[in-house]
Amino acid sequence: MLAGTGILLEIIARILAPTLDYDRVHIHAFPEIAEEIKVGESPRIMILGNSLLLHGVDETLLQENISTALSRPCSVSKVTPVATAARDWHYLYDTYFTQSQSHPDIVVIGFVGHHLPDQYELKIRRLTRHFCSLDNLGSCLNEEGRTLDERAIGFISHFSALFGDQRTHQWGVSSATIPQFGPGVSRLNNILDAAQTRPAPNGSDDPGIQAPSTRTYRKLADLIKTLKAHGVKPYFIPMPQPEPWTVDPEARATIEEQGATLIDRSVNPRMGRSDFSDGYHLGETGKTRFTSFLASVLSEELSSMETPAP
Repeated sequence: MLAGTGILLEIIARILAPTLDYDRVHIHAFPEIAEEIKVGESPRIMILGNSLLLHGVDETLLQENISTALSRPCSVSKVTPVATAARDWHYLYDTYFTQSQSHPDIVVIGFVGHHLPDQYELKIRRLTRHFCSLDNLGSCLNEEGRTLDERAIGFISHFSALFGDQRTHQWGVSSATIPQFGPGVSRLNNILDAAQTRPAPNGSDDPGIQAPSTRTYRKLADLIKTLKAHGVKPYFIPMPQPEPWTVDPEARATIEEQGATLIDRSVNPRMGRSDFSDGYHLGETGKTRFTSFLASVLSEELSSMETPAP
């Protein structure tokens, strides 16, 4: 009886999985996005990141502006699952794009400070359920699982929708039973995310001296290596925030040492608080301004690539 109930719940979870929320709808569309990239107009541009780019880039406007600047078509795809960072991007790119041999010409990765380090929160259930395949599950569990329990959770999550999406089911129940649960938690998460972009206290009276970095960037390096191995040009762009923030020198060094391009924040459009919808994500005006800026930068880069050397 118990086994039958478990099987029934698993079947229901698998049926609901592709439509649990807008993020799951997006994730389940990754294979389709990969196929679109294969046949897309060159230059093929992928916007890779999380909710900052989901809400911060208008892909239609970006495609139109770049096509106009280049006087020829291009194609733009967005891969922006929420609450993800460099570790997730590394595995999902391998799973959905490397393994299907669907590579764009350029990948633009938007981030704030805490999205690039290895120390970003590990969500093992989500990582193995949605961003790993059988081909890389073993290496993921070996590299990311810190304990036997964590590796076991990751292994079960990959094969079980009920187990792997447990947090999402809990969120749905809580949202249905607790007034303002969803908006309240989202606001709190935005506050915490925004706080993590601020530099750590330096223990010195001189505010110009930053605290030594305790962050490592192995997954960031792996992501760049994967992209470059397939002829993809990676561009990293620091995302606007209401409060000024700086890129960790160690992250900058990793990006540059691995041969990727860090777009200079000094040329980023200045945003006011009215350009943000919630103090963390760009609103409609901010999205339009940032998209126009990004189109200008990418158009210039693409034009310089096409210009023959003297």
